[in-house]
Amino acid sequence: MSAKSVALVGYRGTGKTSAGRLLARRLALPFEDMDERLVRGFGRDIRQWVEEHGWEAFRDAESRLLEELAQGPTAVVATGGGAVARPSNRELLRTRFRTFWLQASAETVVARLTADPLTASLRPPLSELSFEEEIVRLLAERRPWYQESARWALATDGIGPEELAERVAAELEAIPERRENEPDRFG
Repeated sequence: MSAKSVALVGYRGTGKTSAGRLLARRLALPFEDMDERLVRGFGRDIRQWVEEHGWEAFRDAESRLLEELAQGPTAVVATGGGAVARPSNRELLRTRFRTFWLQASAETVVARLTADPLTASLRPPLSELSFEEEIVRLLAERRPWYQESARWALATDGIGPEELAERVAAELEAIPERRENEPDRFG
């Protein structure tokens, strides 16, 4: 595997953080969860920060962090679910990372988020829609953005983080090493 970082993109609750931690351990790389880094930097949870500063300011901070991670040491990066909303982020993910889109059905996402006690503070609502309606709408809206950002797509319905991490690792191991003078295969 070359020194290019691995990014996991996808909607909330698709397994980016849980599988990402396991994948990083397996690859002996550092793990970076963008939402966790932002929370540490903000000094409060995302819900509180967004209430004070707004979603646009949050997306600005998220974009700055993604750029920093793209320039930093090789790592496994779990992006925020909406990191793909900006074209510049999609470009970074497509060209500077080996990006995997983790997919799950709306039913799976609802079940996972409902079971997660951190959903309220780490995953504030993005609209006035009901919880389920928002998930269905955003999955559809973001689908082309995830597709544009990632080279690989993996369904996460019905599989655990360990199996998901193994599937990503297997895809990475199947990629031949890039020679110094070869064009980037992942753009």
